[in-house]
Amino acid sequence: MNISNNMAPVLIQAIQDAIKFNQALLESETLRDIEDHEEFLNTLGLLFMHAKDEYKKVESDTGIPLAELVPEER
Repeated sequence: MNISNNMAPVLIQAIQDAIKFNQALLESETLRDIEDHEEFLNTLGLLFMHAKDEYKKVESDTGIPLAELVPEER
């Protein structure tokens, strides 16, 4: 992934927010195709893991520890 150091924290937070929103949507029981939505959430989770791995490579350059962006990483 080639993301600027300024955009890396935004990317992490955007993916995290997308996961939270889509989990809430899944729990709302308003979806017609739950299986497709679950698959999408799984894909977001894989993207999030990859983005966190990539972020760790530039973490010191960003000045923002990953643990501050993703509290469960503490």
